[in-house]
Amino acid sequence: MTSVIYVNMNTCSRTARVSVTRRDDGDLDVSIESDCENVRRYAERLTRMTEMDVIDFAHSVVNREGVRDPLTATCLVPMGVVYAASMELGMMSKRMGDSVHADEIVLDRCREADRGRISSISRT
Repeated sequence: MTSVIYVNMNTCSRTARVSVTRRDDGDLDVSIESDCENVRRYAERLTRMTEMDVIDFAHSVVNREGVRDPLTATCLVPMGVVYAASMELGMMSKRMGDSVHADEIVLDRCREADRGRISSISRT
């Protein structure tokens, strides 16, 4: 069954839909739809990956020179690919994904109400 992740890049007002499907041979088909031209170029270059590409992120096709080139360093789409692939391979529970809804990178200063949530991190 296909695993789908949505990436919302608020900093550039772009979105992407990442779909990953496990093939009979164990590899993964990757499909990315986006309103960003750079992500669409990335999607043309990344259509298939292996389980090792999920396990070894540093050497993954997701980050390979010539594949990731159109994207900025801050683009979250490659992580979306890894999340969807992890779910498809059973390394991350789809139920957990449904319950937590999203992971996030917070760009603004920590509000007083957030301090209890992130008590081990000191922000000024």
